[in-house]
Amino acid sequence: MDISAVKSARVRVLRRFAGDESGSMIVLALIFFTLMIMVGGLAVDLMRYEARRTQLQQTTDRAVLAAASLRQPLVPEDVVNDYFTKAGLIDKLKSVRVTEDLNRKMVEVEAESLIDPFFVHMLGIEDMTAPADGTAEERITDVEISFVLDISGSMNSYNRIQNLKSAATEFVDLIFEGSEANRTTMSIVPYSGQVNLGADLIDEFNVSLDHNYSYCVDLPSSSFSSTTVSTSTAIPQAGNMDPFYSNQAASLYYCPPQTANTVLSLSADTDALKAKINGLVADGNTSIDIGMKWGTLLLDTASGPIIDGLISKDVVEDRFSDRPLDPATTEVLKIVVLMSDGENTTEYVLKDPYRANTNSNIYRRDSDGQLAAYHDQSGSDDYYMPGIKYEVANSSSGKNTFSETTKVKGKNVTKWYTRWRSQPFGTNTGWTRLKWPEVWQYSTIGYVASNLYATPLGESSSTWQGNFRSTTGTSTKNTRLQQICNAAKAKGYTVYTIGFEAPTAGKTQLSQCATSTGYFYEVVGTELRTALRSIASQVTHLRLTQ
Repeated sequence: MDISAVKSARVRVLRRFAGDESGSMIVLALIFFTLMIMVGGLAVDLMRYEARRTQLQQTTDRAVLAAASLRQPLVPEDVVNDYFTKAGLIDKLKSVRVTEDLNRKMVEVEAESLIDPFFVHMLGIEDMTAPADGTAEERITDVEISFVLDISGSMNSYNRIQNLKSAATEFVDLIFEGSEANRTTMSIVPYSGQVNLGADLIDEFNVSLDHNYSYCVDLPSSSFSSTTVSTSTAIPQAGNMDPFYSNQAASLYYCPPQTANTVLSLSADTDALKAKINGLVADGNTSIDIGMKWGTLLLDTASGPIIDGLISKDVVEDRFSDRPLDPATTEVLKIVVLMSDGENTTEYVLKDPYRANTNSNIYRRDSDGQLAAYHDQSGSDDYYMPGIKYEVANSSSGKNTFSETTKVKGKNVTKWYTRWRSQPFGTNTGWTRLKWPEVWQYSTIGYVASNLYATPLGESSSTWQGNFRSTTGTSTKNTRLQQICNAAKAKGYTVYTIGFEAPTAGKTQLSQCATSTGYFYEVVGTELRTALRSIASQVTHLRLTQ
């Protein structure tokens, strides 16, 4: 045997083997296959983990929500156990903690599921734990609501007052249907140019009544920086007056005199609340600041003595003797819902002495309501009756006399007339001397100023209107509105505002008044119902806190 030939053959075989690359991908394929098995296995284990965790968390969430309901009569722990048992997860439940007090129930649950992995133990992970925890709390907070509603004249347009009544009565039902007994009260505060407190509520303040036609008061601007009104400081009763028209008969009073337009304080009687809303009569100017002021007062703890007084008159139920509740000692939600379709307009205030229940210089004829005024003219003819002509036979003298020519049997005859008379009407049969509140009940400020003062005295009608009443402009009223809104928010009141087809200026003021931008609603037509539904849903709710 040729040894060298054998060696040479072996070398050639070895060289061919070293240079042969066939089958090299098998090794790489095996590596990748192993990695794919590991990744796929990890995905399977993770899917099993997430499915178990989701099932466990969903069971936990449902269990705590059901157990935390204040209407749930069963023991909270039993409710949770039942949910986990029916889900086949009772062995996964670790703990149930329940906290209950007068108006709150909180349930906390922890659960855990141990998963034996199929593949990830190859990475050194021997087991996987899927945790679940949840806390549900239902809290029936005592709720006090002031529902402040615009009843100005513009509410009669475009079906607004009807839309308000429909939406507001539904709001009452929504608030109270989810309320525990004795936990919710609502006040209805209608406003136009003023707020008519009603005879019972005004009696709780230091107000000397000059008349009983209506029950508004003239608050000083300084009172709008606080949600209270002193019950000891003297406050003047607002005059019952018509500052708008110039005809004799008064018809549009600045303080809304209708009984239906008075304030309804702290009620839980849904029938009474809805009847109040359905009876509202729209007319007059807009004073959002005054409406907001009285709405906040009925939420202020300092108004407790006022409510006690109303309870003594059987206006408020005895069960609300602790209201308005003190947030320092009781968990209470105080809410103002303020609605307007306009903006602040000019405010009118009757001046002294023309508001006082004292004799005026004006007389009224009982037979037809004709008015006459006495003005001391240092003579015998001191009584003036506008629009009434008296013939003065064969005379060509007299104050404010004038002549006119008429035809009598075809001939021109001159007759002399005068509006002045010397007879003291107050002592004549059929005439009554009026007190100042009676003057404004029967006649407008414009008529008295022009026809009973300016004309006989030769002076300006606008001057006399200014003598009788003062005005507060929109700018001042906007400032007062923001002051009372800020005072309410500083007290922790939640303020919702609704601009119901309101002009831009009004919407701006309402938006600034609200607790925040999200608490202001800009609505038209039947959207008012949607806004009030939204507010009602926020007042009472069940929340998942974790």
